[in-house]
Amino acid sequence: MVARRSALAGLAAFAGSLTLFFAVGGLRLWPRIAGGAEQQHLPLSLLWPFARPLLAAGLELAFLVSLPMALGLAASGKAVRAQRTAPWRTTAIATALLVLGLGVPTFGVSSWLDSRGSSPGQLATELVASARESCTESVPPARVTVPLLNFAWVCEPGQAPRLHGHAPIGKQASFQAGAIALGDDLKRIALEGFSVAFPLATLQIRVRAKHATLIGLPPWGRSRRMPIAWRVFLFALSAGLSAYVVGRLVARRAWLPAWAGMLLGTCVSVCLWRGFTWLERQEPHGAAYLVLPATGLAGATLCGLSLLMVQYLRQRRAGASGTRAAP
Repeated sequence: MVARRSALAGLAAFAGSLTLFFAVGGLRLWPRIAGGAEQQHLPLSLLWPFARPLLAAGLELAFLVSLPMALGLAASGKAVRAQRTAPWRTTAIATALLVLGLGVPTFGVSSWLDSRGSSPGQLATELVASARESCTESVPPARVTVPLLNFAWVCEPGQAPRLHGHAPIGKQASFQAGAIALGDDLKRIALEGFSVAFPLATLQIRVRAKHATLIGLPPWGRSRRMPIAWRVFLFALSAGLSAYVVGRLVARRAWLPAWAGMLLGTCVSVCLWRGFTWLERQEPHGAAYLVLPATGLAGATLCGLSLLMVQYLRQRRAGASGTRAAP
């Protein structure tokens, strides 16, 4: 009963989460496609290396957040909560089957996607170098846009080429640089001869540096520094433990409506997602990666405390009603 309901709920939650993350990835990719008239009609061979990591990351995130929602919904049925035969074992088996059933195809496809060709950073580096070469070979003054990056090389007579673009630290901020180095997942950018301008209402602030490094940017797709084996283990452990705890919390409370089980699972999934985004930006080492399962368990613990509080208030209300009805 629980396994069948978990499978159906898992497929529904995974499909919904995947649709959401694909939409978010499309919103990230669209500004690079529609950045200007000179970027229209870009070939698929140029777009695919940037879209591929987003698809892989969307699959893995959908797996991570769908399990707690699925177990919360599956365990909230009255028929399921009426069963009394080894309830913890039933929930554990349903969780393990869901982890295997969704995890194997998810990480299989995401690994295949992420191993097909160059990384976004490598392709972006090639585009930057090609645009710079075109700029130096043109008659100055010349301006050559880097496809998909919304940067442009500007070549003035008697001067070295300068890279112009919008800085990823504000809508109005713009930067210039003499050279740029991009990380494989585009979350780290190193610049030489760097200057950034912040136009304000009454003045314009400009900061210059010989060398500058921007770190902590959102990775394009999934982080390249986390090995795939460690990533699979971490995701399976985090999602599985969180889903099991949510399933046990919901199954032991017959008064809980079905929508509440889904809501509790969603709250835990949000905690997992927040912990994951922190890891992707910071990329700590060693035991710090245990932040991901810890955030899931912390979310499940908060849900358990909330349920205890609600149950206590229900019992007090029931006791007060019984006392008034006794005379």
